[in-house]
Amino acid sequence: FAFKNEKILKEFGVIKITLNSQCQLALKKSQILCICSTTQIIPKISKDQSIYSVEKKNTKKYVQQQFSITDEQTFWSFLKDSQNKLAHSSISRIKNQTLFYKKFSKDTFSIHSIPKQSLLQLGGNKVLDHIVSSLTRSNGPGGIYPLSNNEHELFSLTYHHQGGPLHWLIIPVYQREHLRRIINEENPLICLEHGRLLIDPLFLDEHHKLIQYPNQFVILSTRVLSQSFTEDSS
Repeated sequence: FAFKNEKILKEFGVIKITLNSQCQLALKKSQILCICSTTQIIPKISKDQSIYSVEKKNTKKYVQQQFSITDEQTFWSFLKDSQNKLAHSSISRIKNQTLFYKKFSKDTFSIHSIPKQSLLQLGGNKVLDHIVSSLTRSNGPGGIYPLSNNEHELFSLTYHHQGGPLHWLIIPVYQREHLRRIINEENPLICLEHGRLLIDPLFLDEHHKLIQYPNQFVILSTRVLSQSFTEDSS
């Protein structure tokens, strides 16, 4: 699918797939509990206050914020007006857990089957186990997923199971070096690839936005930069 739509992926950096009602997923029915949560503190690090640093602090308690996010404008307004920059919510990353069964019937889709249907299978189980991601949960509104680079320069597939909409900001490959030069002018010490940046869309010349709802997949292109935040727990 990614190969057939390579032209679209190169131009926009992302494709969203909405499942039809007949499509069945091999999802686990039992609830997966979160063990550890990450509280995020968001200080500004640029001169014009358009670039934020996402500082993470592990905790066993969830930070429930007393406000709601209804759209993108609400999210950025809160960040600009907030004095202490305490994160909108806490994020839980659950390693070695997934919503999908590893065993599946022929008529049910399983996310674990995708790497085994590609050249990644040549790397064996050690490579495949590293490529398949863990479960991530936002425990409240405004959960932030900082600017990140696609690992291993591969296409990535993200499934949104349930909860509030997920707002994506995508920076295509052809804008990558241009963004790097602009950020270096703001602060030469800022690194695009360290996974701790959050950039206001007003700071960017060219980018694409996408809203992912439950039961939708997002395919991210190779070497694309992306960041996202949630309207509610998801």
